[in-house]
Amino acid sequence: MIGIDIGGTNTRIGLFPSLDAPEYALLAKFPTQQDYEQQLRIIGQVLQEKGASAIGVSIAARIAKDGQTVIFAPNLPDYIDKPFANELAALCDAPVRLAHDTVCGLLAETRFGVLRTVERCAYLTVSTGTGAAIQLGKADTRLISSIEIGHQILDGNSRKCLCGMTGCLETYTGGRQLELRYGRPVESMTDSAFWETFVEKLAIGLVNLAQLTRIDVVAVSGAIALNTPSLLPALQKNIDQLLVSSKLKLSLAKLGETAPLVGAGLLLAIPESNILH
Repeated sequence: MIGIDIGGTNTRIGLFPSLDAPEYALLAKFPTQQDYEQQLRIIGQVLQEKGASAIGVSIAARIAKDGQTVIFAPNLPDYIDKPFANELAALCDAPVRLAHDTVCGLLAETRFGVLRTVERCAYLTVSTGTGAAIQLGKADTRLISSIEIGHQILDGNSRKCLCGMTGCLETYTGGRQLELRYGRPVESMTDSAFWETFVEKLAIGLVNLAQLTRIDVVAVSGAIALNTPSLLPALQKNIDQLLVSSKLKLSLAKLGETAPLVGAGLLLAIPESNILH
């Protein structure tokens, strides 16, 4: 089984000898190409050399209901409406499943990570963008869906988002947008006021998520979260102050940044009906 993780910054391709463990052999890692055709060529070259019996693809983008194409990708605009799954399947002569990267991250964490025993849970990535996926129900009947947590509108926010809307949470928490605004990576920011605002806005987004879905636990991953140790405790404190009638527990994703790749490797073992694109 081949797993591919196409993030807003990097792409990784892994070979999974078994779906019973999260271990894999890394076949390739390279910067994600903004040009769709160039990205497809690079992936095709790697897989044609190694061979593939089945391919699962995690991508930082919203997937059409048919599970075949990208329909929303502020950080990968050239991929929108391209027949990605079909073209990759034809190129490699192997079945292909496509899913949002947060869906794949959630699949990995519910199988091997911190969400193994939780029925109502979410996976959150805080990185180039801010995305999430939720699971409701037991493993055999569960429904999994990606949600645009980063593109919920915050009252009083006049910032223009890369998605084209005004007021999105991601204008405060998305790595690419913040780097464009401040001229340096988010992880290098030392201004305490910046981080207080970052935490305040993201906590509101997570409380909204908890109130709408009644999730109990969130596995948190992504480069910003994993490289900023103070972020999770500060977020938890803010959430605890905001929530009154319920609790929401945050935990670092056990598989870290590899969760979407591991989840991509699991995709073809999950019934298509369990995932709402």
